[in-house]
Amino acid sequence: MDLLRHLNFFVTVAEERHFGRAATRLGMAQPPLSQGVRRLEASLEVVLFDRGRGGVALTSAGRDLLPRARALLEDATGIRRAAQRHARAGRTRRLGVVPELGARLVAALATELGTVTEDRVAVSTATTVRLLDDLAAGALDLAAIVHPAPLEGLAGGPVVALPTDVLLPATHRAARHDASVPLRQLSDLEFVTGPRSAGPAAHDLLLDTLDTRGCTSAPADAETLTAMLAQVATGRAFALTADPDLAAHGVARHPIAGEPVPLRVQVVHRGRPDTDPALLAATEVLRAAAGAR
Repeated sequence: MDLLRHLNFFVTVAEERHFGRAATRLGMAQPPLSQGVRRLEASLEVVLFDRGRGGVALTSAGRDLLPRARALLEDATGIRRAAQRHARAGRTRRLGVVPELGARLVAALATELGTVTEDRVAVSTATTVRLLDDLAAGALDLAAIVHPAPLEGLAGGPVVALPTDVLLPATHRAARHDASVPLRQLSDLEFVTGPRSAGPAAHDLLLDTLDTRGCTSAPADAETLTAMLAQVATGRAFALTADPDLAAHGVARHPIAGEPVPLRVQVVHRGRPDTDPALLAATEVLRAAAGAR
């Protein structure tokens, strides 16, 4: 006999003073409930209820055992809740992000995922290509990548356009005024960005966009954001960034004149439902960042 289940029958009937109402509350038929209470009485070798046409009343034994039964059920509920907390503490949600998002946005993603899932969140940073490989291999649960990229069997959430600014040498003529900078004015500088191997589709699309805006700068690779900033600071290059905190001595930040050149990102996963809380939370954090500027 499942003692906790049958004690729950006992407590519910005692509170309702009626087998029919108790059965309705428990979501079951009355005969199994009545049988369950009789099984409990037989196991305990005591009568718990005086049964009558108008309902039931607790016997003296039933009145004595009722608070004990409630306490036991409450203890069992507490044990389950404590066990669930320990189980959640042992789970880790693995999130991959591209470095272009910046530390503040990555921290917001990790915080929101931890809050929504109650899991520990482990964050790794890598290129779009590497993140997709890790996700396909099962090494990640979610990844925030740069769009577009071939997903090859993976599923992607909505594409979010993060606004970008231009970073240019503080000594450049386009940085002399506190105004938006037309990209065509930067053709005398190299355009420093991540290597094409990090995300070929997004890399080619970005270069095509600059070309249509009249910017004929030669591309230059930078493996890290630090290397990118260093090249800009030396006066040789400019860069685009969606990270509002990215800055260095000798580097000026300006809005881009004309049509924006956003950093398009999306959360990618391995076939999670569209209603998955982690997926929804990550996408909402990106949308909030897009709307904050």
